[in-house]
Amino acid sequence: MSLKKIEQVKQDRGFKLFDLIIYGLVLLAVAALFIAVFATRDKSPVTGIKIYIRAEAVFEYSFGSAVPSGETLDKRVETKEDENGVTVTVRADEKHLNVIYIDKAKKTAKMVEANCNGGQCKYFPAIDDNNKYIYCDPHGVKVEPLSRDWDNPNIII
Repeated sequence: MSLKKIEQVKQDRGFKLFDLIIYGLVLLAVAALFIAVFATRDKSPVTGIKIYIRAEAVFEYSFGSAVPSGETLDKRVETKEDENGVTVTVRADEKHLNVIYIDKAKKTAKMVEANCNGGQCKYFPAIDDNNKYIYCDPHGVKVEPLSRDWDNPNIII
C-alpha cells in the first residue's frame, strides 16, 4: 500500500452519511417489525379449549355457556370433572399419555402430566388468552383456544 493511500485512509471518517442513513433505516424496520409482532397479539380471554391428536380434533370444552360443556369426540379421551375444573386424559396410543387440567374459575388450561421424553410440554405456560397453545411433539397432542384464528393469529381486528 502506498503512503498516499495510507494518508487518505487516515483522513476518512469511519462512517459516511450514506452508511448512517442505511443503518438508521434498518433500525427503523426492525423496530416496526418488533412492534407489529408483539404489540398486536390477541390478548382476548379464552372462550374454550380444543384438543387435537395428530391434527384430529378429539375434545372441545367451552367456557361461554352458563353451564360449561365438555364434549369428547374420541374414545382416546377420558374426562373427570369436579367443581373446580376438568381433568382430561389423552392417550395418543397405548404408551403415550397426556393429562390436561382445565380450571373453570380461572378459564385456563395447563398440561400437568406427560410421559414423553423430557416432558417438555409440561413447561408450556397455561392457556389464558387466544394467543397461547400447548404442543407435545412426541405424542402429537396440541391444546389450543377454541376461537383461535389460524389465518390471522396475531392481529386483533
